[in-house]
Amino acid sequence: MISLQIQAHNAILRRHGEGFKTSPAPNQSDRVRIIMATRQIRPIRVEGNVAYVPLTRGYEAVIDAADVPLVEGKNWHAFVKRRNDGTTLAVYAARSSPRAGGKQNTIFMHRILLSADSEETDHRDGDGLNNRRANLRPATKSQNMHNQRLASNNKSGFKGAYWHSFARKWASQIRLANQNHHLGLFGCITAAAVAYARASRNLHGQFGRTR
Repeated sequence: MISLQIQAHNAILRRHGEGFKTSPAPNQSDRVRIIMATRQIRPIRVEGNVAYVPLTRGYEAVIDAADVPLVEGKNWHAFVKRRNDGTTLAVYAARSSPRAGGKQNTIFMHRILLSADSEETDHRDGDGLNNRRANLRPATKSQNMHNQRLASNNKSGFKGAYWHSFARKWASQIRLANQNHHLGLFGCITAAAVAYARASRNLHGQFGRTR
């Protein structure tokens, strides 16, 4: 039993590296030592009115220095959201919290900082690690999707603009309320992109994004 405990703790040490240190267990005998893993909190760097929270995988989140008390005392990790082709769509700062049944809840930093009773939180500039207050706003799921960046399979370089192979022209469409709306056929990609941009301003408002 003791050897299994030691093996388990050794596995933790190998997985987390410098984030853990070992210490002797209380009341240990001379013959048996149990490795206790003690989590070390990664320090937050403050520069003026901006603070940088270190994450895993080499990422760091940016917050207002005034919000440090809301996130300190915990280790945060990089939550990477990927597209179907495996490329990175967005990265967020998150931490895990235990719940009943031995499972874990994922708590996102931006949800804690905004403290809004909204369906989702949108990052204005599309950077999921920029958690400064000015960059966060409450949003519905649809509004959040309106502000997403280009899909990985987009070949035109513009949202809503694509080559219509049957018509042999550029086409434009926009999505609203889970439905695609055709905006027309155009002789050049610029005209198709402009049509989407205009429709996005009218239908998506401040959540519209064209790139």
